[in-house]
Amino acid sequence: MKKRVHVLFECGADRLPYGASHIRLLRPLSHPSIQDRFSLSYGTDLPGIAVDLVIVERGWRHDSTLADQEHLLGRLATLGVPYIYGIDDNLLDLNSLPGSPGYPSAEQRQIIVRFARNAAGIIVSTRALGNRMARLNSNIEIVPNNLDERLFDFDSLKKKEDYRRNRGDSKLVMGYMGTYSHLEDLLMVVEPLRKLLYTKRESIRLEVVGIGDEALVKGLFNDLPVSIVKVPNDRVEYPKFMEWMQKEISWDFAIAPLVQSDFNDCKSDLKFLDYSINGIPGIFSATESYVGTISDGKNGFLASASSQQWFESLMRIAENSSIREAMAKEAFSYVHKSRTLEKNAPLWGDAIDRIFQKRGL
Repeated sequence: MKKRVHVLFECGADRLPYGASHIRLLRPLSHPSIQDRFSLSYGTDLPGIAVDLVIVERGWRHDSTLADQEHLLGRLATLGVPYIYGIDDNLLDLNSLPGSPGYPSAEQRQIIVRFARNAAGIIVSTRALGNRMARLNSNIEIVPNNLDERLFDFDSLKKKEDYRRNRGDSKLVMGYMGTYSHLEDLLMVVEPLRKLLYTKRESIRLEVVGIGDEALVKGLFNDLPVSIVKVPNDRVEYPKFMEWMQKEISWDFAIAPLVQSDFNDCKSDLKFLDYSINGIPGIFSATESYVGTISDGKNGFLASASSQQWFESLMRIAENSSIREAMAKEAFSYVHKSRTLEKNAPLWGDAIDRIFQKRGL
């Protein structure tokens, strides 16, 4: 018998699900491969229909208060409906030092802790995050991030790959994609990026997607060939963004620097998945997030926090089209065969079943 699952996704003022909501919950739980196990509904509040399970994501609504949370948990208890908590970032250790930016606030941190402690179980995206959340709840399930193959036009992506290969080493485009919270990561590699862009200013340019402070980013590189690519407002929601990226982004290689921290060490390899499914080879920080996925020099380059190592990797990938082509093929093959929902959506059903079994539900 199908379980009726309702997702309370995290959202901002527009009440639309964030990208993580699509990746972690809405796309997997709506995948055809598990439709015989679940019927899915979702929103920012409980539905007007009976459900067997609620999955609450991260901090729920951006304006949720402890009183809102208490009301929600009270309703669930009255209805006799268990809930699972889903989280894909170590929000407990994000901006936890004095003087750090205000997200999450003290109240939001309390909301996260209470959701985690009172849940039937927690589903996380990485082992490191599972270890962190296990301090609050022992019933932990790890389901890695996977991409929904239904969102990709593989014939078009192959044509883009062929175009880049035929172009060779002239007029290369290097890319970086990250939200405003990743500015510190970009700052870590500014020196080797500036050195590369100056050394090869006639043949390489950098495109940056997602970092909000355009003036700051341009100021870091002055007159070097760097451009900010803005995502149209009607393409921000995840499924539309992935469609936009396939059509508009044509990078020869990309970077994914990541500063070592308690927060970043719990992150997943999602940026590797995004680059790889689009046929883009990359350089990635040799941190917890990537070392388990990337075989250095085979499906990507791993670089330590050393500026010299980043510069050497940047020069190597920029100067050798055969390396770029080989790594792109290897990375795409891995993601396409091993990290899509077609193969892995059932992991969500298995994780939910195990949580139920452990709690005797």
